Amino acid sequence: MTQTAPNPKKSQLNRSSIAKPVELKQDVDVVFYLPDAEADTYAQDAGSSPQSGTEDAKKGWLSGGKGLFLGIGIGVLLALGATRLVSSQQADAPTAEPPVATSSAPSQSVTVAQVTSESVNRRLDATGSVAAFEMSPVLSQATGLQIQQVLVEEGQVVKAGQLLARLDDSVLQAQLRQAQASVAQAEARLAELRAGSRSEEIARAKEVVSSAESAVAAAESDLELARTRVDRNKKLQAEGAIARDRLDEVYNQERSYRSQLEQAQARLREANQQLAQLQAGPRREVITQAEAQLAQAQAQVQSMMAQLNNTRIVAPVSGKIAERNARVGDVTSGSQTLFKIIENGRLELIVNVPETQLPQIKPGQSVTITSDADSSLQLSGKVREIDPIIDEASRQAQVKINLPASAALKPGMFLRASITTSAAQGLTVPAKAILPQSDGSAIAYILQPDNTVKAQSVEVGEPLSDNRVEIKSGLSVGDRVVVKGAAYLKDGDTVEVVN
Repeated sequence: MTQTAPNPKKSQLNRSSIAKPVELKQDVDVVFYLPDAEADTYAQDAGSSPQSGTEDAKKGWLSGGKGLFLGIGIGVLLALGATRLVSSQQADAPTAEPPVATSSAPSQSVTVAQVTSESVNRRLDATGSVAAFEMSPVLSQATGLQIQQVLVEEGQVVKAGQLLARLDDSVLQAQLRQAQASVAQAEARLAELRAGSRSEEIARAKEVVSSAESAVAAAESDLELARTRVDRNKKLQAEGAIARDRLDEVYNQERSYRSQLEQAQARLREANQQLAQLQAGPRREVITQAEAQLAQAQAQVQSMMAQLNNTRIVAPVSGKIAERNARVGDVTSGSQTLFKIIENGRLELIVNVPETQLPQIKPGQSVTITSDADSSLQLSGKVREIDPIIDEASRQAQVKINLPASAALKPGMFLRASITTSAAQGLTVPAKAILPQSDGSAIAYILQPDNTVKAQSVEVGEPLSDNRVEIKSGLSVGDRVVVKGAAYLKDGDTVEVVN
């Protein structure tokens, strides 16, 4: 067979030219793309009426590497066509065509939660400071005494009657012993008076009376003798036998004896009175006076004991030591506060509420208490009292809230109070389902039936417990909102819901 030389023009076809589809003649829906010149050559070879110049082109594409490539391509096309033809002939009944594959972005895995209706507590937030419900000052009843010992510190819990401090009592102890001696003396005197006179005392008193009577008799005798001398010397002086001076001397002796008689008579009267008193016993007024003296001495002892008792500084009530001003060595005064005790450890929170919000608050309402300084501190209290006076400058009133016993609480602490003012039904969702926006609004993603999500604007209400929030508008009961993974979505995204 004579080989014709290939056409130089056809052998140098431009492979970058626009391709044309070439279809097989055997009802095979397979398209193979060839460059324009190659497609023409292939079509001529597959047809039944060759045109001029095709024989050279055909031989040129079948020769060398291009012929091998073209042969492989045609073989693949014929095999595919034969496979489809056999499959269509073996089918006894029509079957559903397989779904057409489409290209889509991968699904985002998310968790969802239903919008529920539940009771929502309306709250009013306020801030304030911790104060003692009842603060009891402890003062010293004794003045001018030195503090000898301090037995408690601030923050310590004490019981009523517990010893807090001691004062120096050495001076008072000496005064007490002296007062006790006076009592003993008064008691002895009274006992003697009540017992009456003894026979020995009466006999002694009689002897005193007898002696006094003898003294009176002697004084009377001396006076009588002196009077006789006066009478005689008067006559002598009248006769000129003696001088006037001698008469005056006799007069003086007479006056002296008269005075001695008067003294002796006085002693006799006194001795007789004592004897009579001893014989009659003590008078009632004497015993009464002795009893009064004893009572006065006893009162002095009691006073000293009370002063000594005041040297022991004790707690008047049970509670916690809030302040300790007592220092060893200080001298006490009546106005000095040594300690301050929070009675029974009870504290309260005092918050300031604007007068416009006061109508919402009533005694007994529940309060949730938190601290900015300690995030773990969360307590429950109740509104106890609303101050009836509103401050003219701030237009606020004080609201007092009872606090539970807690070692973490101290007077002066700053706390936040969330007062539950009312309750109503509302829609709630997990807080993580709400996505705040830069303009201050918020959205949530609602899961659609086709597993796509829709961005929905919502109005957020009260924060609730268990990390849920109230939704005032934008959602309905039963809506399913995306919780986990919501931050990575955009409107219309397809998602895969996981547990």
